[in-house]
Amino acid sequence: MVVFRGNNKFRGTLDVTGATKIGFPPSHALGIGRTYYVDDDGSDSNGGENPNDPLLLTTTAIGKCVNARGDAVVVMQRSPSTPVTGETWPIDLNKSDMILTGLFSRGLISDSGFGSTPTNTNCINVGANFVNVENLYLQVTTGTTGDVIQGTATRYGFTLRNNWIGLQNTSRYGFYTGVGFDFPYLLIENNIFSAPNAASMTSAILLMNATFGIIRSNLFYSCSSYAINMGSAQAVTTMDNDFRLYSDTKGFAIYSPATTNHCAHFRNHAMYGLADMGANPYCDLATDGKNAWSMNCLGDLETYPATS
Repeated sequence: MVVFRGNNKFRGTLDVTGATKIGFPPSHALGIGRTYYVDDDGSDSNGGENPNDPLLLTTTAIGKCVNARGDAVVVMQRSPSTPVTGETWPIDLNKSDMILTGLFSRGLISDSGFGSTPTNTNCINVGANFVNVENLYLQVTTGTTGDVIQGTATRYGFTLRNNWIGLQNTSRYGFYTGVGFDFPYLLIENNIFSAPNAASMTSAILLMNATFGIIRSNLFYSCSSYAINMGSAQAVTTMDNDFRLYSDTKGFAIYSPATTNHCAHFRNHAMYGLADMGANPYCDLATDGKNAWSMNCLGDLETYPATS
């Protein structure tokens, strides 16, 4: 029942019981569908749709999501380095049109994260189309074969935004599309790819295949091999990325093998130590003209990529 008072021309009451409410979604909703919350102090017996009534396990929250509904899973306070008892690894993002996001951030790092698997497996598998992973602290803590994020099949429209991504005690990848899989319309932006030591992260990004994607405004710190390995990418753009290289080695910032075509690389910046770099941090082995390079720097000097 709505009561009108004051200078309204209409005076009295209006019964709106059962009327459709337009423009007033629940105050806690994040996506266009339902929002589920998880927290270290939560319980899987809770409803999960209110931050004061959170679930415990991320996999439980994802299980409540529905394909193509636009649901969201919000990770509230969660230790970035300690696995939650009972969690299933890897966390499988197997619902389309969903968001997985952290809630609490501390400057450049999130207080919402995952202490990953105690054995050899990934932290997150991308198992559906149009999935966003945002505002999280993500890492693989032990083992030798686990990646932080890996594709399990061809997936469209994956977004990786504003995360800290690291590896501990392993030499693998931050984001890996998987052998034989395509990731069309990929967006990777505003992430920090790092590791306690260079041997822990072989490549921050390895694209076995991807088409029509963008990798922009990320910070890459100390990979033991090529920070971005373009693999068989087609029509993927890298721009405005910064690389702090572990080694003065050719191609350690961006490496494009002969299978990379129609990609563009511009305004990327690579640096190494106190000395001028002797090796070109960019390398393109494709036929001349297949890929475009402009305004990429090593130190304070603009350069074109090595071609052999």
